[in-house]
Amino acid sequence: MFITMNPKEQVIENLKIWIEKTNIISHDKDIGLDCDDKELAILRDRKTQKEVYVVSFKTEDKIEYDKSGEIISLFEGMYCFAYFDAETLELLYILKKAGYIEVDGSY
Repeated sequence: MFITMNPKEQVIENLKIWIEKTNIISHDKDIGLDCDDKELAILRDRKTQKEVYVVSFKTEDKIEYDKSGEIISLFEGMYCFAYFDAETLELLYILKKAGYIEVDGSY
């Protein structure tokens, strides 16, 4: 039986596949991935206007413990926003606190 996904489900699945394939960024599985409705947005070049789906997510926290189990460092995950072309459902880029991640994984 073939099950079709709606566009929002498809972009979430595309992002999960991209995250696993590139292994550049993680997402907090407890919080999950949230896809907004299709919207008209001005892209990062500040010129191009395009219909996009935006998936918001938080990266995983990084916690280090000492030998006795005490926390010695905690780096809280950051919120990120993955922009997908609403027509092709392909990832355009990921916006994060400190810039962008390109589709090829470069910063």
